[in-house]
Amino acid sequence: MSPPKNVIVADSDIYVVEPETLQRLRQLAADSPLKRSRICLHRTSDDPIQEMVILFDRDTYVRVHRHRNKSESFHVVEGLLQVIFFDDQGVETQRISLGAPGTGRPSLYRLACDAWHTVLVESDWGVIHETTNGPFVPGDAQFAPWAPDGNDAAEATVFLESLRTGSPRQSGPAGSAGTNPADSRGAELVVDAKPSSSLRSPTLTTIICNYNHGRSISRAIEAMLTQSRPADEFIIVDDGSTDDSLTIIRSWVEKYPQIRLLVNERNLGFHASFQRAITVATGDFVYSGAADDRILPGFFAGAMQLAEQYPSTGIISGQFVSVDPLGQPLGTSGLKNIHQAIFLEPSRYLHEVLEVEPATHSLSAATLFRRIPLIEIGGCPQELESWGDTFAIQTLGLRHGFCYWPFPAMEWTINPGSLSQETRSNPLKGMRILERAKQWMRSERFRNDFPEDYVERWSQDFLRCIVHEQLSPAIEGNQAFQKSCRRVAATASPPARLLLLCLCNVMRVLYFVTFRVMRRAATRRLRQMYMAEEASKGV
Repeated sequence: MSPPKNVIVADSDIYVVEPETLQRLRQLAADSPLKRSRICLHRTSDDPIQEMVILFDRDTYVRVHRHRNKSESFHVVEGLLQVIFFDDQGVETQRISLGAPGTGRPSLYRLACDAWHTVLVESDWGVIHETTNGPFVPGDAQFAPWAPDGNDAAEATVFLESLRTGSPRQSGPAGSAGTNPADSRGAELVVDAKPSSSLRSPTLTTIICNYNHGRSISRAIEAMLTQSRPADEFIIVDDGSTDDSLTIIRSWVEKYPQIRLLVNERNLGFHASFQRAITVATGDFVYSGAADDRILPGFFAGAMQLAEQYPSTGIISGQFVSVDPLGQPLGTSGLKNIHQAIFLEPSRYLHEVLEVEPATHSLSAATLFRRIPLIEIGGCPQELESWGDTFAIQTLGLRHGFCYWPFPAMEWTINPGSLSQETRSNPLKGMRILERAKQWMRSERFRNDFPEDYVERWSQDFLRCIVHEQLSPAIEGNQAFQKSCRRVAATASPPARLLLLCLCNVMRVLYFVTFRVMRRAATRRLRQMYMAEEASKGV
């Protein structure tokens, strides 16, 4: 008997699953009504070990079932998924979140009892390597009478969505210690202990604060609405726009009534608008996107998978791609030494992120905040201007931990007139932010979050960054000179090359000496300007 069309049977003693093999599985699954495919690595159904590579589409419905006198184990090769367990009445008892290596989730699981269970795929595709004891006997699996049989696609889809939203009947905390779906030999995670997700999946509110961005607001809204994992709530705050922004936004609201529009009668600024939005929001996590920026596909899905795995985290950050006003890429920003999805507890966040990255480093444009802790610290302090959101990020990370999603999450448009760019071009404004930030970090409210040695190092580094921004023409000029010397020397005759390289080294030494003098002078001048400004306020 030939195997079904969505099944591949291993035809050699040494069988290698190549990337091309997985691609073939995807095509077979796409063509199958069951939305799944598999490779049978065992030769016959009588083999004592039944071993398979199974690929699931995100919309695959795995009928709730159990096996008598069998055990099963599998590890995740690709994607993210959950194994969900039920009691005899169909009440959910446990949920295990799994993922391929590098996702920050456990990847290996074993079930040694006859518990009712199903698999829920969270990513576009999920691939597992499953092993169970043979022989395979048709009809051996028992199917739950209270779950859809899969013949009615609409009924199965409704059941899947109820699992995604956590609305089936439930009892007890999911994944809690000692909770097993049947007896004391219940599901095992063959990994180090990991935080487990709650029964109710975390929810997400997305926010756009708009002021006179009629030319770009539609692009930002569309990017939010077309995420593969859409937000549970979408709030737009129009901050007293005087262009056609409000008209454009209202046209989107008419088309998508799930958008909630808040209108400020006058311009209050970003911080006040954002504070208004997070106060009325209902999501567990909030993301604020600028009206001239664009969220990239897949970010919400990846970030909320981390939120489900680590629901107590304070923040979840991804990378961002800087683009000019014409949309041309300028570079991608992330973390220097972290290249995988990860959760860092507060102490590791301090040592592995804050103490490693430059003082002015911020992933705020690509960050989800846990909403209630954000409100508890007062949101993003308006007194800190463009650095207010970064202060909130650091505070929440130092209190609750930090998740990193190591992929481009959004496009950040660098406009000369933006709040952040205005700060970069105005050293005195940067100095004001520096001094105020030090006061906030050392205040009674936050001093336990920010160690004093970190505050001191951070303030020195921040000041150095401000000064270097002032001296960037000199830095860029030296770099251009050194590059030109090396380019000319590469094609010159040996005597001329030696002369040019000597000249290059002499100029490098002169530059370093001169730059140190310039930096000290610029630092002294900036401090004097700041002190004069502060003194004038007291007059």
